[in-house]
Amino acid sequence: MKTISVCGISIVLMLAGCKTAEKSQIVAAFQNAGGGDVAQATPQGISSFLAQHEDLRKQLTPLCNAQRAKAPANWTNSDKGSNEGKICTANAQANFFGKPQLKSDGVKF
Repeated sequence: MKTISVCGISIVLMLAGCKTAEKSQIVAAFQNAGGGDVAQATPQGISSFLAQHEDLRKQLTPLCNAQRAKAPANWTNSDKGSNEGKICTANAQANFFGKPQLKSDGVKF
């Protein structure tokens, strides 16, 4: 009986010591905007989604810049950073390539 209770307490303590991966503000903003599961998405798919959502890109850009500035070198390869890094890399690409087409005013030089 004593071994069962010791095993039970050990299991409870081990489970209590495990932390679930905390959801970052970047990942949460992306998912709340309808971006879906980041882990299953490709960087190109995320970039395409962000190219169509300029308001989300504007929201994510300062968050990504702040995170990138304080993140370690392996940020995009770490467990927490892989999703953030994937979104932030796609956001940078969408900011560069996803700009809306400019319309001419018709005035020639």
